[in-house]
Amino acid sequence: MVKLFKALTASLLIAILAACGGGGGSAGTPVQGGGTGTGGTGTGGTGTTANGQIVLSLSDSSGAASNVLTAAGLTAKATATDSTGAPAKNIVVTFTLDSVIAVLSPISGTALTDANGVAQISLKPGAGASTGAGTLTASATVTGTTAVTTTATYTVTSATITPSAINFTSAVPADKSIVLKGSGGNGRTEAALLTFTVVDSTNAGIANVKVNFSLPTTNAVTLGAASGISDSTGKITVTVNSGATPTTVRVIATIDGTAISALSDTVTVTTGQPTQTAMSVSRVKSDIEGIDFDGETNSVTVSMADQFGGVVANGTQAVFTTNAGAIIGDAGTSDTSRCLTVNGTCSVTWRSQNPRASVVTVLVTSANATQTLTSGTFFINSGSHAQFSTIPVFDFSTSCAPQTINFTVTDENGYILPTGSAVTIENLTNSTVTAYPTSIPEPSTAGPEATSVQLTVAPPGTCSPAAATVVSVKPVVVITTPKGTRSTKQLTLNYHGS
Repeated sequence: MVKLFKALTASLLIAILAACGGGGGSAGTPVQGGGTGTGGTGTGGTGTTANGQIVLSLSDSSGAASNVLTAAGLTAKATATDSTGAPAKNIVVTFTLDSVIAVLSPISGTALTDANGVAQISLKPGAGASTGAGTLTASATVTGTTAVTTTATYTVTSATITPSAINFTSAVPADKSIVLKGSGGNGRTEAALLTFTVVDSTNAGIANVKVNFSLPTTNAVTLGAASGISDSTGKITVTVNSGATPTTVRVIATIDGTAISALSDTVTVTTGQPTQTAMSVSRVKSDIEGIDFDGETNSVTVSMADQFGGVVANGTQAVFTTNAGAIIGDAGTSDTSRCLTVNGTCSVTWRSQNPRASVVTVLVTSANATQTLTSGTFFINSGSHAQFSTIPVFDFSTSCAPQTINFTVTDENGYILPTGSAVTIENLTNSTVTAYPTSIPEPSTAGPEATSVQLTVAPPGTCSPAAATVVSVKPVVVITTPKGTRSTKQLTLNYHGS
């Protein structure tokens, strides 16, 4: 009986110990494994439930088991298996720390198990002056809804986390260019974010290090903060806010209490709001043949700069209006009447259609923080049908010497004909007639304008004032527009001869 009682007692004690230590627990109750160990032994822990198990271990950069956290960091591996002992694949393991003397990388503290059921994460020292011991916890739901949790301890000493450098890392915006204060908007920023990284001798980031910021000279910018603390990856960001004056600036970042510093790349403050005096509008063609035709086009461009002559920020809006025809925005690509600047300029396409006017006016409107800006241009909308002034009869009854006369020509509304319209002579009948100019030039005014054409006429070689016979020749002046419309005017040449 005594032997039986001792055997039952031993069995009961083993069962109690198994429930309290690293052994199995009842389903639905996470059981945390033990194993705190000592520095340098690479201790870990095991957590087990009826749904699975997690084994947590720590190792140094060489892969050897260790729980001493140096600047090189430690790797924490959590190996998850299900209730059958098979690897638990593609489950999320969450790692947490109980102290700021260390930080996790990635900072999310989560990792996914691989085909072997292993999820791993890195530990790095935290604050430069913080030492001591801490605990890392790993937790995951292997199957079902019951979480499995286990822990491992580590130690940090001050000698392992001394910063050795601070590096300039990045800038936002990437082109390091910001606009003048008050000029921000869609696609324009008045602030640059400069990021530095505090690193140790192995170029590993160090968290919780104070960094001071300063400007090398007096600049028309302000810093968002005079100092800050590096994050878990050693990074720290400072904001540079623009002022009202164009300038360039570089920021100095210095690790507090040391001479360790870094200089940022140059940030440029150049682009401001448009001003009335730096706004101009131009068009490609001085006239178009649009009175009698739809769909003839002209390109109209606006150029804008700020008060210092710097081009305005990309995306500055310009709205176009016209007294005739229609405006197609963004260089003829959008169903708007506006365009957005790129490098300080943008254009729209004007198209001929109803309503029509002989002088087309295009106005452009933009704005800055305090006023509306307006500028404009004009061009002639020419008709295609020529109107001729009176051309006298050429009379060679007393002399056969060449004669020169002038006449004028306009479109049907009294404005200049389309530029490039050809002036030719037909039906010469052995006479000689030359015209100058041979094509209609560009308009020179915004109002009605006639083109003066000079004709030099010589009768045929048979001309003789002594001859009794009067011969009449009927040459024709022809004006042909670029669209192919022909207008004619008959000449009369009378001479004596055969």
